[in-house]
Amino acid sequence: MVIGRDETIQLDVEESDVLVNADGVLDCPIDTVLRKNNYTFDDLNSWLAKEIQFIMIKNDVEQIIHRISLNMNL
Repeated sequence: MVIGRDETIQLDVEESDVLVNADGVLDCPIDTVLRKNNYTFDDLNSWLAKEIQFIMIKNDVEQIIHRISLNMNL
């Protein structure tokens, strides 16, 4: 899920695209997720994204399992 300034965008992620990086942190290539959901980095920028959340949905219950804050002031 991408939390933007004015909207929240839910992106479907395939289990095969989720990995645990060398630091033991849940990760997923955002370019792959955007492409599979028919979006681009231009779309991501237009949403003024503040945070990306990895959310597991099980039995219709959402659980945030990881958050990545985006600093757009770089």
